[in-house]
Amino acid sequence: MEFGFFRGLPENLFILDIVGQIAFLLDIVLQFFVAFRDSQTYRMIYKRTPIALRYLKSGFVIDLLACMPWDIIFKASGKKEEVRIIKLLAVELYCTHTAACIFYYLATTLPPSEEGYTWIGSLKLGDYSYSHFREIDIWKRYTTSLYFAIVTMATVGYGDIHAAILGK
Repeated sequence: MEFGFFRGLPENLFILDIVGQIAFLLDIVLQFFVAFRDSQTYRMIYKRTPIALRYLKSGFVIDLLACMPWDIIFKASGKKEEVRIIKLLAVELYCTHTAACIFYYLATTLPPSEEGYTWIGSLKLGDYSYSHFREIDIWKRYTTSLYFAIVTMATVGYGDIHAAILGK
């Protein structure tokens, strides 16, 4: 609603937006202290330096952008429309990324023996088959999921991706 109907938030929604930004800021602070499991040794890492470096290399920038006071920047900026467009693009990219991750996760809920019955497992592009998609490069799987998410949100039809069983 903020993008389409408001030119800056009304006072009561502005306070709610600030509360949300503070929650994101607290999440950023907590992420610097949350231990993680090392993918090589499967041991828990509790030291703050490796935890902080891992977070800085992964989700820190996205989290930081999420807690930016965009409305204050919007009001202080002389280029109000450009700030709104940038914010809209950032939200759209985040929603597309999230939808792609959810679609891929749903495909992985079936056991590997039945992965050919998923949206990605039934996909064939020319001579290339995704029937054993878990063995394919992660970036190719992510790109395919992004394509599926964008086409789903745009509702233009899949063409080469279709339901493999009647329940879908």
